[in-house]
Amino acid sequence: MSPAGDYLHRRGIHCESACQCNILAAGGHEVDEDVVFGLDGGFGFSFYPSSGGAPDIVVGKQAIMPLRAVRLMGVEVGAHTPRSDKGLMKLLESAPAVMARVDLGLLPHWGMAGRTSFGGYFVNVVRAVDGDAFEVSDPAFDAPVVVSADALDAARSSRASPPLNPDWRVYVFGPQRSAPRLDRVGPVAVRNLCREVLKPGSRNLGVPGMRTLASAAMSWPESKHGEVEDVDLAGNVVVRDALSRQMLHLGRQIESFGTGGGLFRPIIGRFLTKVSEAAGDPRYAEPAQLFFESGRIWQTLGAALLERGAADSRGELTSLAQEVADAVRSAAELEKRALSALVTL
Repeated sequence: MSPAGDYLHRRGIHCESACQCNILAAGGHEVDEDVVFGLDGGFGFSFYPSSGGAPDIVVGKQAIMPLRAVRLMGVEVGAHTPRSDKGLMKLLESAPAVMARVDLGLLPHWGMAGRTSFGGYFVNVVRAVDGDAFEVSDPAFDAPVVVSADALDAARSSRASPPLNPDWRVYVFGPQRSAPRLDRVGPVAVRNLCREVLKPGSRNLGVPGMRTLASAAMSWPESKHGEVEDVDLAGNVVVRDALSRQMLHLGRQIESFGTGGGLFRPIIGRFLTKVSEAAGDPRYAEPAQLFFESGRIWQTLGAALLERGAADSRGELTSLAQEVADAVRSAAELEKRALSALVTL
């Protein structure tokens, strides 16, 4: 793939899929983001409980950077862990961009000041700027941003988001050799998705993980207590109740942290619709609609958490915890219906 110069920043929906699409586009290959997301096979649900007053972590996926989609395109991807600016610059000499895993909470342009952490976020690093900074293509923003080398190092090396720490990981993409036949590989990806989300082998993953979250939410009024530091939407450091921080953190995880809104459910709905059209099989259409419906539940919940999560009243926050449990249970039932229908196809 050609070095920098052909890379064009484009806003995307899901950070991981959008970054891959933008790098492939720099090599002359336009790939649909919904298709990359679906074929990658990372969709699902993960729940990571945290100790003390720290917020529990929710992710609408079960795998980070599985690289299944690009393998179907014949793309060779090299994984690296450069721990210096020079190492990152060296990789950029032969690539239009390097895809880097980072802690979103430490990226200055997000304004989180490290008070919120999510180490499963991705950006494309495009080029060095003046020897002490990098141009970063973050698909959640309309234009590239310049991030100091020190800040980027901090985001790439963060240990604040276990078990989702970035661990310095970056990826370099080779040329695309083929285009996936969605009518053939789409149904296979869907079957794999169903198996892994319905019966993941862990009570914290997939449909069982959603039920675990619903139960955990009911205990948050007791387990999340005391005053903690957080940031408001303007990036100002504030002190708030730990239960309030949990609500706001969950709202951000659903709506803001590279999910495209609705915890990826609308994306998987669109992927299923495209598989239905490509395969000429209308049986994928109803499960797609169920995921759209689930996405609306998640989006409504996320909006409520972001709007009301900063409340000072423990009574209001306790009521909100009940709403979390109810919404998650409803979404889980819809998704189980969708997956149970798909697994038979």
